[in-house]
Amino acid sequence: MNSESDHSRAVDLWRQVVQTDEIVEFFTDVFDVIGITVEETGEELTVRIDGGRILIEPGLPDESDFLVPLKMENVTNMAAHAEDGSLGDFEAWRIASVLFTPLTRETLKNPVMSNGILRRLSRVEDLIHVRLVGPDLEQVASHTLAFAAGQWLVMEGLHGQPKRIFTLTGEQCVTYQRQVFRAIRADNFIGWVRFSRWYAKWRSGVSASKRSIARHEHARA
Repeated sequence: MNSESDHSRAVDLWRQVVQTDEIVEFFTDVFDVIGITVEETGEELTVRIDGGRILIEPGLPDESDFLVPLKMENVTNMAAHAEDGSLGDFEAWRIASVLFTPLTRETLKNPVMSNGILRRLSRVEDLIHVRLVGPDLEQVASHTLAFAAGQWLVMEGLHGQPKRIFTLTGEQCVTYQRQVFRAIRADNFIGWVRFSRWYAKWRSGVSASKRSIARHEHARA
């Protein structure tokens, strides 16, 4: 069993971050309340956006928008990149890269995201690669989205032959999360239709279908 000092490690690390307007704005509308579990220590904590502040408390919330499993390395890195309350492009990318896969996995658990009508309306392919690229174009986080047996699977790394490839900056990743969370929070037909229309337009600027990539490569050959 973890000692109380072990249990409070993640809470203490994140509470040391200076909560500037920049930090609070970065997370605002990405979620309202999330539960965090830390793999190595078994720690559980709640992160809540409330009244222009980020509240960090031990224990899981009774209700949350998402339940996100992290490693202690992720917790430490997020604290290090935000500790002075300032987020440059690299720091914002690093934080986005930590939340990139677990938030996507949690978001796609929403049953509406697996709805056949919405998927057809948004023209969503069933095997997708997503690359989150750092400001210097060298650091890359990635995952694969695969739709099978009526649900989305989210796997770290790139697997299989994708039908679409997304290449996102940290800012674009956060923009997507805000839009999908807005639809989840509203949880009504109009909200989901608005999201699907936004998504169809947005993806044209941040992705390419495998067919279009193949045509481009053929033309260059």
